[in-house]
Amino acid sequence: MYSKSSWGGPVDPFISVKFTDVGTEDEGDPIVSMVIFEWKDEDFIGIRPTPDSIQKIGICEPKQVEAGYCNETDIGEFVLAPNATQKSTNVIFTKPIHLKDTQPNLYPITKTGYYCVLTDKYTAQRYEAIVEFRNAYGELPATQIPKLPFYGGVTILYALASVYVSPTPLSHILSGRKDLNLTARWE
Repeated sequence: MYSKSSWGGPVDPFISVKFTDVGTEDEGDPIVSMVIFEWKDEDFIGIRPTPDSIQKIGICEPKQVEAGYCNETDIGEFVLAPNATQKSTNVIFTKPIHLKDTQPNLYPITKTGYYCVLTDKYTAQRYEAIVEFRNAYGELPATQIPKLPFYGGVTILYALASVYVSPTPLSHILSGRKDLNLTARWE
């Protein structure tokens, strides 16, 4: 996604995550863990129990609190590496989502980058979410925006080429004249 300062546009870019009613009929308090981050900061999501571990600890659970990997206030959130907020290039937003009391979650885009939304079940059995990636310039995918100046230039070239290749029909149309030779009868 592009930041507003990169390409401009009338809207401040953001990522919106809204969870639907799927899973709210579950008993208890169904919770989904969510994290939004820029791809460069992926190394700060989860921690390895030992330096040579392949598997990372992802979601803060009571057993991770007992082991000291996260705090009790972080239960249901994704575990972040120590000092992740200071070391990361962008904000890392993690939150436990209580499905019976959901609100839209907005993540403002202040820097250009590749952003990720990661969700996982914590206590919920099933869930559904709608994610909107809103760029400053509208609904075009971010990969199409750098092509806009090229498309504008090609459009001008096509217009100039069409005038150069066939100026006679264009001059008749612009002047409002009809070619009398087209209506002549041959006998």
